[in-house]
Amino acid sequence: LAHTFCTQFQKELQNNIAEDIEAKGTIDCLDFLQSFLNDTPTDFEEITCFRMDQMKPEEQMLLKVASVAGFDQYSISQNLLESVFLAISRSESQDSHVVTEDYGDEGSGDIGYNDEFQVPMSVGGDVPNSVGVSGENKFSYMFQGDYFERTLDSLVAHKFLDEVNVEMSDLSSMDSVMYRFRNQHEQSVINGLMLNDQKKRTHFEVATFYSSSFHRGGDSSLGENDSSSLSTDITSVPSTNWELFHIIALHYDLAYVPIPAMLHYYDSSASLASLGVRDKAHGRLLSAFLMLEKILHHASTLYVKLDEAKEQRRQIAGQIVRTIGNEDLKESMKILTKDHLRLAFDGDIFAFKKSLIMLTKFGQSVGTIEKEGYLFGSEVYLQTILLVLLVVEDEAFANLTLRLGSFLGQLDNSCMKDEAEEDFLSENGSLSSENSSVEEMFDIDDLTISFPAFSGLLTFYRDSPIGANEVQETFLANLFVAVTQEANQMIHVLRTKCILSHLYLKHGNIAKALEECEGIKDIYDHDAHSLELANVYGMDWSLICVATMASTYLFKGQFAAARQNINFLKTQMLKLDEFASSTKAMSKGTISSFYLLLHEFENAAEIASGINATQYGYFFKPIGTLQEELANRELALNQHKIFDSSERDLDLLSILSSDNVHEINHNRGMFPQSAETLSDRGIEAVRAALCSTEIRNLELQSNHNADTVRKQIQYCQAGLAHLNQSLGQKDANNHERLKNHMMCLYQRCHLLCWHHKLFLLLQDNFEDGEINDTLEIRGTEIDSARKSLEECRELSETHQYPFMQLLVGKSLIKLGFDISGGEELIQHALQCIEPSDSEVANSILSRMDDVHVNVGGHTLSLFKPTPCQRGMPSAA
Repeated sequence: LAHTFCTQFQKELQNNIAEDIEAKGTIDCLDFLQSFLNDTPTDFEEITCFRMDQMKPEEQMLLKVASVAGFDQYSISQNLLESVFLAISRSESQDSHVVTEDYGDEGSGDIGYNDEFQVPMSVGGDVPNSVGVSGENKFSYMFQGDYFERTLDSLVAHKFLDEVNVEMSDLSSMDSVMYRFRNQHEQSVINGLMLNDQKKRTHFEVATFYSSSFHRGGDSSLGENDSSSLSTDITSVPSTNWELFHIIALHYDLAYVPIPAMLHYYDSSASLASLGVRDKAHGRLLSAFLMLEKILHHASTLYVKLDEAKEQRRQIAGQIVRTIGNEDLKESMKILTKDHLRLAFDGDIFAFKKSLIMLTKFGQSVGTIEKEGYLFGSEVYLQTILLVLLVVEDEAFANLTLRLGSFLGQLDNSCMKDEAEEDFLSENGSLSSENSSVEEMFDIDDLTISFPAFSGLLTFYRDSPIGANEVQETFLANLFVAVTQEANQMIHVLRTKCILSHLYLKHGNIAKALEECEGIKDIYDHDAHSLELANVYGMDWSLICVATMASTYLFKGQFAAARQNINFLKTQMLKLDEFASSTKAMSKGTISSFYLLLHEFENAAEIASGINATQYGYFFKPIGTLQEELANRELALNQHKIFDSSERDLDLLSILSSDNVHEINHNRGMFPQSAETLSDRGIEAVRAALCSTEIRNLELQSNHNADTVRKQIQYCQAGLAHLNQSLGQKDANNHERLKNHMMCLYQRCHLLCWHHKLFLLLQDNFEDGEINDTLEIRGTEIDSARKSLEECRELSETHQYPFMQLLVGKSLIKLGFDISGGEELIQHALQCIEPSDSEVANSILSRMDDVHVNVGGHTLSLFKPTPCQRGMPSAA
């Protein structure tokens, strides 16, 4: 307000001087101030408008352009303002300098200039070609001499804009000076003075300026990994590719031009992902997804006349997706056909393909980053599959329906095949002949871009509590096999084998699961397949599958085969780039768990080393870091060394003060179930194992008092609470999670025995022997331990897991539950194991004998061995 007063007072003085030289200094300052305050608004927005009214028309217009160009507080250059100002100041009678889409041979998102056409429908349709500026040369004088520079200087003098040193700005430019609004609120007020058409047109011109300047200033095929500064003598662009793409996308978005906005949001995300900035990359993918939603909604509103063949294609595609998703489609998606999509994308199949790639990346991202992201991620994947089925080549679609005929019921496949062979679209009467060639071109002939959607959805169905039934999974797996057969490329064959291996495992066909795994090892070549698998499917799933089947071999007692898998993985660990995907860090944790089961503690600690030091977060990192800590602790305890548990705050006891201590959380995210599926122990089992190490570590300490025993009992209770969360899940003992389930039962038995013995120790040896029975299990531990071990035994015998029988048999002996029964179970297990593996089995038993667990100086045996009568243990 003070600045405005001084400005107006100065103008009044100058006017008086111009009119009468003798009047200089005759204006009373206080009188003018009173008059000024009476006539001038004092509200911030009104003051800004008042100041605007005192400005010249060209200053007002330039300030409005700057409010758009400097959106979100970005710096702006004189070159940018000149170009945009010139473009939007042209008369309505003159065709404006418009942009048409040219996404390149591979849909690269390049935007090129074309002066012969109006703004095309394909980039938004409602971007105005003019903003109501009348008079062809109204602002032409702005570009004469240094008038434009002087106008900019006046905006700085009026304190609307600040000059920014180019080295300190967020842009790179050959201009010596950049500009930024001094006050963000003031910028917002000025922007609010513009008509919507003016804003949209200005945003559009800013976006096209940045896009064209980027490609004129350097190689248009610049890779995503190049984050160097870009600058020329005619432009200013952000210093990193991801930021440039984001600015372009923002302006296209605000111009209501969704297709290029979507493509540039995706490009920004890809650049961020290549730098490892995954949270920001996810945000850009979400923005791209929202743009696609606008495009598809617009497509559903278009009127398209359909013939019988197109209607049948829509119905079959809808039936397939409904079968996979087990729910009805959204109304807008039900309407879509290939013609709707062709019109919405203006026949640009490359932009459509890139939208499919974006969807698969977004599905991967949302499923791993967001809580319960598998729910939304599965919807994204289903949407991708539907769009692919609508636009895939007719012959390929006919082949797919033929292969899936038994699942699709009453479908007349022969009719579909005949029509495909005759190129039935050429007989379509809903389009004129001049458009038929365009329609035929709007086809997807490469199904590989959709494969991550099939793979991701199968992963969600397998690892998340989404509740998919066997019909959904089987149908989806068969559809995935059918589409990969169309492509016939090795990385997709590998991914299909991984899917089938896990699917066989889930439904109890262990032999077939292992057979598919062996097929993977036969054809896998790291140099040819690993990086491409990670790029397309998010991880090298071949190695993940081999690791899962290594523990399956182990539990089946096929130790040589298990060791071959592990050696295969260790060879790949030397080649894997840990920054390409999370495959390396995840596999190291799985291999470490394998070694712990074999009591090979040095190998377990060695392979797990470095998981926690991984420089980026990834989906399985929480269990990986715990696995590394567990391996190090087990190694120390095996060497009778005390470890310092204060070095790592694992928060193991917090569950005792949470709702989960008495309640089972049936709404776990995807991660815990996925870990239980892919490894032999899930995160709850690993936490329980860490609780066990805390108990044993305290046992090694010389100062053993009542507080020490209480702390041990707390860790017992925490470990049991963690195990209950896994054991209490629905379908916790299904085939694919059975290994984890048996290990949880096995661990629960031992923790219950610890709990019982520690309670007795506290009561018998210390005067203050009171302890909080948090889990309310006091007095029931032994019966519960027996039941856990018996259930574990029954499962291992039913499903023929002799390795688990060895563990149960040894526990029956060590705990004194049933010595003769334990010995019989071990002998039975050894008979089930091939002679070539029996030596390994005996060495495992020997290493287990070397592990002595004491409580208060006594071995963890509940009963002293007593003479047996008639081959049965005594009552004791």
